[in-house]
Amino acid sequence: MPRPLNFQQIEAFKAVIQTGTTTRAALMLNTTQPSISRRIAELQSASELKLFELHQGRLRPTGEGKLLYKTIQRHFDGLEKIESVVSILRKSGTGALRIACTPTLGSGLLPPVLRQFLQKFPNTYINIQTLGTPQLADYLHQDLCDVALTTGTLDQKDFQPQVIKTSNAVCVLPLDHPLKDVDIIDLKLLKGNRVLSLSDNEEITMRIKAQLTEGKDSDDFIIETTSSITICALVAAGNGIAIVNPYVAHTFAGQLLIKKLASAIDIPVQMAMPVHTAPSLLTRHFIEILLAHVETL
Repeated sequence: MPRPLNFQQIEAFKAVIQTGTTTRAALMLNTTQPSISRRIAELQSASELKLFELHQGRLRPTGEGKLLYKTIQRHFDGLEKIESVVSILRKSGTGALRIACTPTLGSGLLPPVLRQFLQKFPNTYINIQTLGTPQLADYLHQDLCDVALTTGTLDQKDFQPQVIKTSNAVCVLPLDHPLKDVDIIDLKLLKGNRVLSLSDNEEITMRIKAQLTEGKDSDDFIIETTSSITICALVAAGNGIAIVNPYVAHTFAGQLLIKKLASAIDIPVQMAMPVHTAPSLLTRHFIEILLAHVETL
């Protein structure tokens, strides 16, 4: 009959999965290799499951082992979030501000806003999480941030997001590109170029492809990534051209060319807060500074 599992067994199991050997798992947990082996044996006996098999000198998880690890990892992720919140509260002193935003806004929009904020509130502890829009939604649902910012789309019913700024996408080109002397780029001029893009399910990618390809298959889109920051770095290195939001483009000023588009592609910045928690005074001050800043852009 299966017996209850204990934390030491689960911790050892997780370490072996991550390192591949009991020796490395022992180093990770600051214990001995026999201790790890004993805990794994106890875990398999208690669960009545075979969780590992030996493969080329390493312990490889079985199908059951992989499923168990996924469940355990979700548990540990939850603990890490709790520890993060405790750390924020411990360090907060006169106050804490938790910001969640997409990476492009974290690098392109947030820095000058925080500089102004810290001039007024220098002792505030600030925690910034850069995440994709789906993860931002999770943070809002779980009350893990005070304010979230994204160029993606947040559910109107769940979060009541506010569009705080709408800007036009820009075209970024390598410094030596043949179109370097063209001030305003017509999308038709980009045909035949190697185009870098975000994934197909991103709204900006769908709109770009609709205008560039006119519904036809195209061989121009050959590099796809999940990050506009990566796209700009690739363009700066001469790997192609791209259409991106202006916030990330201007962080690469001097490394690539930034051109306006003849056909506007709107990029809205959405702001949202947890709906079941009233914003703190610090959060309201931050939003005031943020809104004043975007008015200058």
